Amino acid sequence: MNYNTTIRYLLLSCVLFAVSCSEPEKPVTKEEAAKVATALTRAIARQDADRFNNLLDMDAIEKRIQDQAGSKVSRQLVARAMKTLRSGDYGKEIVRTVGTKGTYELVKQYEKDNRQHLIFRLYNDQLNYHDFELIKKRDQVKIADMFVYTTGENISTTLAETLRFADEHEEVADLPDNTLTNVQLMKKHVHEGNYELADSIFKTLPAVIREQKVYKIIYINIASELGNDKYLAALTKLQQEYPNAPNMYLLMIDAYILKKDYAAAQRSVNGLDSLINKDPFLDYYRALICKQGMDNVNKLAYLEKLHQNLPGFDAGTLELLFAYVEDEKWDKAVPLTLQYRKSKKANTEFLETLYLLYPTFKKKVDAATEDLHQKSH
Repeated sequence: MNYNTTIRYLLLSCVLFAVSCSEPEKPVTKEEAAKVATALTRAIARQDADRFNNLLDMDAIEKRIQDQAGSKVSRQLVARAMKTLRSGDYGKEIVRTVGTKGTYELVKQYEKDNRQHLIFRLYNDQLNYHDFELIKKRDQVKIADMFVYTTGENISTTLAETLRFADEHEEVADLPDNTLTNVQLMKKHVHEGNYELADSIFKTLPAVIREQKVYKIIYINIASELGNDKYLAALTKLQQEYPNAPNMYLLMIDAYILKKDYAAAQRSVNGLDSLINKDPFLDYYRALICKQGMDNVNKLAYLEKLHQNLPGFDAGTLELLFAYVEDEKWDKAVPLTLQYRKSKKANTEFLETLYLLYPTFKKKVDAATEDLHQKSH
């Protein structure tokens, strides 16, 4: 296969997935890793994609791609393929996904094989995790690779598999010239929320593209907005093809909820939690599953635990508040409301709706507010 064809094929994956090392590495200390975690948190909060991209060690990633792709794929081809990562699109994609309402937060810092790792949670209605492996060169701490939970593999592995696939399948050389343009257009429609159009373009892509694992995961994202039937079908098909993949815990949570198999949904959450080795945020998912299954006792327990560990998580606080109001637990609902209203991000529209639906709740909140006002004077 000629280089131009393979590069064009690889770019198809990099557009969506945004997704030589002679310098000796040095150990990264826990303190240095903590500083990188702070830098990443601030960068994404400021929507600073450049800071994120600058932390990626492109040479280390390139070497890993070469090692995994094997001897059949030349170093020149890998180097040329790396141009897509060096363009900085990956950081821009993360910033775009988080948006203004999502969160990108450190879950844990740990050490494995004498290397420091950082696990970040990306949440904006949909959930994902990134596990960064850190190295140090020339006294600079960098990201050597990144394990993405929705794909169940490192970015270096995904790109290496794409190169190897392109090398082994001659039909890639016959891809229509407009394939890359269509992939970019599909991505644009996904970003703009035009999922029906994205779906129609996906169906026109050559089979050799649609059969790639990364594209199947991309399609799940599209199908999630096309109705429950299509979403469940896409999830079920992926599970059948990759039953033991580590990312199935995360991807199948929604599938089991749609099937009303709430016990299996909880097992998926627990399996994901065991991979991460504990994220208190997942109590939010446990609570929502209990809510679907009408298990109000455990729902409330999970929401209280969630609020205790992550009091700043707005959606969790509102779910807990609503649960208290539904159960007429005024001794808990009123203090939580008074505390929540102090937040600059307080959802006043949600509170006003609760006041309308539950007049008794409003009277008690008003009385408590007046009591506080009198005490302050």
